[in-house]
Amino acid sequence: MFTITHEYDRNILLHFVGSRQQQSGIIWGEKEPSCVIVTTGGRGGKRAGYGDIRNPDGSILYIGQGEKGDQDVTKFSNSLLIEGERSVLLFTTREPNAEEVRQRGNHRKLYRFEGIYQVASWDFFTSTEGKRANDKLLRFLLVPANNIYNAQSATIQQDEKFSNIHKPPSKPSLNQLKKNLINASAKPSKGQLNARDYFIRSQQIIIYAKERAKGCCERCNKAAPFFDIYGTPYLEVHHIFRLADDGPDIPINVAAICPNCHKEAHYGINRDKIKEELSKCIIEKEQLINISEDALNN
Repeated sequence: MFTITHEYDRNILLHFVGSRQQQSGIIWGEKEPSCVIVTTGGRGGKRAGYGDIRNPDGSILYIGQGEKGDQDVTKFSNSLLIEGERSVLLFTTREPNAEEVRQRGNHRKLYRFEGIYQVASWDFFTSTEGKRANDKLLRFLLVPANNIYNAQSATIQQDEKFSNIHKPPSKPSLNQLKKNLINASAKPSKGQLNARDYFIRSQQIIIYAKERAKGCCERCNKAAPFFDIYGTPYLEVHHIFRLADDGPDIPINVAAICPNCHKEAHYGINRDKIKEELSKCIIEKEQLINISEDALNN
């Protein structure tokens, strides 16, 4: 896996996903089917008329693929983002300086890892300037995964506009929570959606997993180590079959676990075994949660 703020050669990115692509800003491969690499910035993107924008809340407006004319949703690279089934590993592009060219012996670009993102929404817009003037372009809203799934995110805490996101609402039943998740689309929405609305929507999976856990870690079965500032047992939501905590909002793929188990699930020597055991445990728990037909239809 990559380290945030570290820079890498493009060949390393290609090797990670198992790809031989050389030009696309969206890179994918069979070696890592759960993720897609997105590169942004650099002189090439500017020459092509791309203008990705970083928003104050940490989200990014990313222009899709297609260098001439209107961009196409059926283009495979664009469809990967529209489907929203893969983690987005975001890299910013930088041209090497003269000293780096001398030391490395080439002019290849450097790619700085910015973190794991998720596609919140997508839409078309018509460019009004540059080479892409009058072209119909795709624009994706990418939001940092840590802001979505980490209830202690500094980015959210520092902004009073988000102060109500993590306040526990009046508790609906577990069946009602699951019904809400089933009725909600896991795919990125078409149309404009701001990051705040997406953060709020993504809290549903956190609320559901913690309610299902009933105050105990769903891996070690021990009580949560402490209570948070709202008086609720502190557990962290972990996605079982993803590169990091940023998968689709599917109940069978998430677990509410204690901080120790969460770290071990990511970095422990037995993380593969933990993944299998946790998956089996959650499947069994979900089978016991019976949603009646009336609950689904009401």
